[in-house]
Amino acid sequence: MEYTAQRVRAKTRAAVRRREEIIESEEMESGELNLIPYLDMVTNLMLFLLASVSAGLILTQIDTTLPDKAPPSPTNVTQPNTNPDDQPLKLFVSIKRDEMILWSASGLEGTLQQPKAVFKRVGKDGEPCDGPYMCESNTCDGNQQRCIAGKDEPQPVFDYRALNKALLEIATRRYAGKARKTDTYQIILQADGAIPYSTIVSTMAAMRCVLPEFGQEPMACALPTEDENLKKAKEPISPDGKLYDTTRASYDPKKMALFSEIAFSSGFE
Repeated sequence: MEYTAQRVRAKTRAAVRRREEIIESEEMESGELNLIPYLDMVTNLMLFLLASVSAGLILTQIDTTLPDKAPPSPTNVTQPNTNPDDQPLKLFVSIKRDEMILWSASGLEGTLQQPKAVFKRVGKDGEPCDGPYMCESNTCDGNQQRCIAGKDEPQPVFDYRALNKALLEIATRRYAGKARKTDTYQIILQADGAIPYSTIVSTMAAMRCVLPEFGQEPMACALPTEDENLKKAKEPISPDGKLYDTTRASYDPKKMALFSEIAFSSGFE
């Protein structure tokens, strides 16, 4: 038997109707509703509403002006009726690729624009050294006390002793012979992302304690502590001389920490 296109379409529609009737009867028997048509309606409605809202936003103009940017706060303002020596100095040591600067956010020891001190790179071959940390090549000739070429990749080295002397001068001038407050020991270290770990470690050593004279053996310094047992002890300094109670001990910058509470910062605005 030959089927024409019209008869094929008629049979197809009849089969679809029968299938729909079967599905509807199964839904009625099971008590479930076909939610697909409703979901289609909700989706279309949401698209219509979104289109209406976006059109309204495009055509609407809000008449307003933005406030002016506030001027930057001055960095050299101190709190009134406050002894500067009792304030945290907010010292910063910022390490760039070619120089290292010492400054303070409080303005009490230089500013970012006019730092307290600037330290250039050192440690070239032939310059004096008393350890590998002072040489870009990480190699120091112990006999001649000179930096020599090495196998390691050159690393930036700065004048750590000059930094140490600058911090010693600040600590001596402001705190020597007095009970130094705990929050005055804080200092912030900023470093360029290209600065290697070895440079960071050497800088931290110059910030914590007084460095020995050139060629002499280093000596540990006492660190401030909030240990309750030491606070109750008769002497403000621990028997081994490594810790001391800041509220009772008279500060000696040559034997006690300079700026031992080191915080890290990735940068500044």
